[in-house]
Amino acid sequence: MSEVYHEASKPHERLMFNVAIFHFLVPAILFATENLWLIFSLSLLGSLIMIGSIAYKAYNSQHQTALVQAHWKLAWKRSMYLLGAYLVAAVIFGIGSFLLMAQADESMRFIQRSVLGWFALVPISLTLIALIVLEGSALVQSRKGIMPSEMKL
Repeated sequence: MSEVYHEASKPHERLMFNVAIFHFLVPAILFATENLWLIFSLSLLGSLIMIGSIAYKAYNSQHQTALVQAHWKLAWKRSMYLLGAYLVAAVIFGIGSFLLMAQADESMRFIQRSVLGWFALVPISLTLIALIVLEGSALVQSRKGIMPSEMKL
């Protein structure tokens, strides 16, 4: 694999690393703490830092070849899908929490908030599945030197 093709695969490797580490490994390790806010905040913070690094490279890759620039921009575009999923999940949880304030029974509110949390994770989960498929394909094709405009899937 040539050096240019290796450089073109780096943005997709970084996005896949984000998905693997901050959406699967970190929550699995922290699940034993039973502190949901710790699991949520560390995963989100780590993911946002990784997405920020992708955005930085996408907008500061002028000294790179056209192939490498195009793949950084593609990874940034796909990272925005993940940011959108975070926003949708936050809106679902926020609206649900607002509606749950009317619930008088504290134990029932806790149960309903737990169920709401799982429903709020659905957009993120679906986006992660799509990103794994798309980025896996992009990773293989970038290593072959294929431009994003010519990629299949």
